[in-house]
Amino acid sequence: MQRTVLCKLVGRMRNMKEFLRAVWRWIKWPLLVLLALALVFIVLLFWRMQVLAGDEQTKVDVARIHATKLVWNDINGTLPPEPDPTENNATLVGVDSNQNGIRDDVERAIYLKYKDNKRVAIAALQYAKELQMEFTEVRNSETLVAVIQEEGRGFGCVYGNEKVVKDLVFNTEVRKQFREDIRRKYMVSYTLLNGEDCDIIF
Repeated sequence: MQRTVLCKLVGRMRNMKEFLRAVWRWIKWPLLVLLALALVFIVLLFWRMQVLAGDEQTKVDVARIHATKLVWNDINGTLPPEPDPTENNATLVGVDSNQNGIRDDVERAIYLKYKDNKRVAIAALQYAKELQMEFTEVRNSETLVAVIQEEGRGFGCVYGNEKVVKDLVFNTEVRKQFREDIRRKYMVSYTLLNGEDCDIIF
């Protein structure tokens, strides 16, 4: 009697296994497709969140670029010391010991060249500060355009002496190449800003 019950249980278990195998064969592929779709959805959602976060950061960066102006504190005070050329040219940014956004070697060269013409010296320092942002602020098309727009103001302010400043800022092949590379990578159409060119009216 017990053996018969046991045999029936074993038979039912075998039937149940067969049944489950049959069910699995039917639902296996739809389940895998659903899992794949869920994975794609998660990846796209994560990517979209990254894009939105990047857009917000770009807005912050563009606002900071447009808010960066030459002020009297940038140019008053002690002239920074001449930086060591090896250290200064080891990075694109170079040495800016007084943290005014103008590379020390450029600041010194402008001061020494235009020390008898304060208006031109101030305009040249503004343009140098704006050109320097190409090394520190550009990471996409929007930030490149913002920097170029600010450079357009500086160009208008220093007009006639812009090549001197440009040659000082982009004084190595690496810096020149970097400038070409970011423009090739990120350049889009843009318009220049209207309004006052000079940050400091002298």
